[in-house]
Amino acid sequence: MKLLPHVFKQIGLTVFLIGFVVSMIDDGRHGFIDGWNEARSIGEDEIPFVRIMPDFVSKLADYATMLGLLLYILAKNRSEDEFAQKLRYESAYIVLVVSIFLVFILYIIDSEINLSPSTVLMLQMVFYLIVRIIKKFLILE
Repeated sequence: MKLLPHVFKQIGLTVFLIGFVVSMIDDGRHGFIDGWNEARSIGEDEIPFVRIMPDFVSKLADYATMLGLLLYILAKNRSEDEFAQKLRYESAYIVLVVSIFLVFILYIIDSEINLSPSTVLMLQMVFYLIVRIIKKFLILE
């Protein structure tokens, strides 16, 4: 697999942080639980959500967050070898299996749940980074 140069780790992290901060400014009060709440009937004590920024700014922030994570994930480490490649592949496999399992369990628990693809992708990318870091520290120690 052809990877991006190491400098893209810093670029990806910067783009991710900018997108994350902008999305938290606009979406911090509601955000991640949005799909869950929309799937349920509106209760009497539910507080209506009013966006601070226009929808296109929120979408751009989501795109920037995902693009930043993707750049970070696809960038080489300083020393990229077969071991690092193996860690990448194993981590990606674990994330794929666990995310399919979790979505399956969520649909069993609540069949009316509404998960947006961007939420699932973002969680997969973050979980991939966590799994890769954990595997790296467990194997190297």
